[in-house]
Amino acid sequence: MSALSARAQLAFLEKIQRLFDEGEFSATYKFALMLTLTELAIELGGDDDAELALPLDAVAERFALLYWRQASSYGPATDEVENGILLQNLGKQAAVINQILEIYNDVQGNPARAPGHPQWQRTISDIRAIVHNMPLRHLQVIGGQTDRFLYDYPCTNKVLILKRGVSHNLRRFSPLIQQLAKAGWVQHIRGNRRNAPLLGKKDDLESFMFGTPRAQLARIAPILSQMQDKRCFYCQGKLHSQAEVDHFIPWSRYPRDTAHNFVVAHRGCNNDKRDMLAARKHLERWLDRNDRSGRELGERMQEQGFVSNIGSTTEVAKWAYGEAFRMQGFAWIETRRQTEMIDREYVALFGVG
Repeated sequence: MSALSARAQLAFLEKIQRLFDEGEFSATYKFALMLTLTELAIELGGDDDAELALPLDAVAERFALLYWRQASSYGPATDEVENGILLQNLGKQAAVINQILEIYNDVQGNPARAPGHPQWQRTISDIRAIVHNMPLRHLQVIGGQTDRFLYDYPCTNKVLILKRGVSHNLRRFSPLIQQLAKAGWVQHIRGNRRNAPLLGKKDDLESFMFGTPRAQLARIAPILSQMQDKRCFYCQGKLHSQAEVDHFIPWSRYPRDTAHNFVVAHRGCNNDKRDMLAARKHLERWLDRNDRSGRELGERMQEQGFVSNIGSTTEVAKWAYGEAFRMQGFAWIETRRQTEMIDREYVALFGVG
């Protein structure tokens, strides 16, 4: 890496930090937009410095999914919040919540069923307009001045063009950007005085906003167990009562629940692996499982409320292992923290030379 590119990446990070520190946030839209751009850069972008064209409909769909969990009630209704849904705006409820609320109720909270709703495409079109006219317009206002370092505005032909190097940097610094955006989002919700009676003394806000309910994970454990012949995905030993659902690409690296990223494992294996990537033998097994049984797994997981897109999930894994290879990281082999260095043969499994 040249000194110039290193300076360019540092300058990018400084602007991102200023965006969160000095930007104006009357609603949570800007946090959602940064998460959206980062996730789509991972799934659709590359490790070059090229521009990245993002259809605004894809941006709007990801926006809707980020707010999906938060369209449910956090607690009982209060004088300030009559339906128990957290307020995302310092004024009235954010328009995106209102847009998806009817569909959320109609499909009983299952996001995998939302695209089949007769009002879904109209809703995405409305959210696209909201995103374009509000957070996309104002995201790059830092300290009262507009600095269009991410993209030009307004968008043309319903396409957002990330500038050269932006997708690369979003992919490279995804964990930091995700952390900043989520922390800011949670703080904004907590700082809204109208949410205070609803929040009370509970301390599960971040988990509610971005996590997966334990009950939902419990429902998919038998599905995964059956598809794994009732064996731990990692050690291949027989599963027993202390089995746990694991994110194959760790949640800490890419905090989204997708159908094909789940496996079931012994609690000991899961706890020992923690936030590490799995070794090549596990990666080969995971890719093979998704290749052979991906369609069936996706359909069964969709019934339980998980979005299924095997292509996106594979791209996330490709990105995660590519970044680990670049940083000379290690992968987890088995219990007692046995590891091996991630080499070129890992990324070759994704067809990367």
